Amino acid sequence: MTPSVEFPAMRSAVFAALGSLSDRSYQHDRWGHVEPGVNFYDDLTLNVRILYDDCAVLPNPSERLGTVLLPDDIDVLVRLHEALGPMLADLGDSPDSAYLADPRWDSVLAAAQAAEAAMKSNG
Repeated sequence: MTPSVEFPAMRSAVFAALGSLSDRSYQHDRWGHVEPGVNFYDDLTLNVRILYDDCAVLPNPSERLGTVLLPDDIDVLVRLHEALGPMLADLGDSPDSAYLADPRWDSVLAAAQAAEAAMKSNG
């Protein structure tokens, strides 16, 4: 039996945000690019808002246990916040390119990849 959460749509949004944060090629190709006729826009701000505001799984993922997250999601999301949080504090509203060029971004990519993998295996 697959464990469940109270708000599976929010869990899906978190998983999608992690996918966006974990793929450098996607970030370079898609973040900030508007396509005519496509009703979708992706960038760092969107994904930060999903994780920190809309779904509120960061900075304290344990607060969303059972509603959005499963027990095995917690530690990997803590590590993502440990990588991303200081960059957000330092770079603030800087353009996405400043984040992508920062040497710390590799840590964010790795943490997002680990969190995405954990959530995928957790169901």
